[in-house]
Amino acid sequence: MKRSRISPISSKRRKRMKEVKSLRSSLIKQAGRCMVCSVSTNRARLACHEILNGPLRDKTLSEPCSLLVLCWDCNSNKMTDKAEWPVARQLAVLQDKNPEHYDLVRFNWLRNPNAPNYVTQEEVNAFIKKSKATDKDQ
Repeated sequence: MKRSRISPISSKRRKRMKEVKSLRSSLIKQAGRCMVCSVSTNRARLACHEILNGPLRDKTLSEPCSLLVLCWDCNSNKMTDKAEWPVARQLAVLQDKNPEHYDLVRFNWLRNPNAPNYVTQEEVNAFIKKSKATDKDQ
């Protein structure tokens, strides 16, 4: 009996990814390198990482205020550690590397319109300060 291979991506998700491909490709081209480790497109394949993932992923596939451009290693390994990379820290990276797409009000609304302070600017600023202090030490 011949068995068919089950596709890990549903046809609904495949259709949605096709709809958002041009936006996500332009974000990758604009960034040109990983927003976390700074590896360039010459050395690694880049992809968009949804800060609001899990059940909210489909809702944010085309929302630049919730997307980071990351290399495969950062996207698949670093960002999976939510203790090390909480949402506020990921938003701090977005604010630093792509400020024109940083929109905390929109981000919080996408997550839950009834929770406008899910992440506060003070939480994001705390990670920016930590990052700048680390940069000075190096």
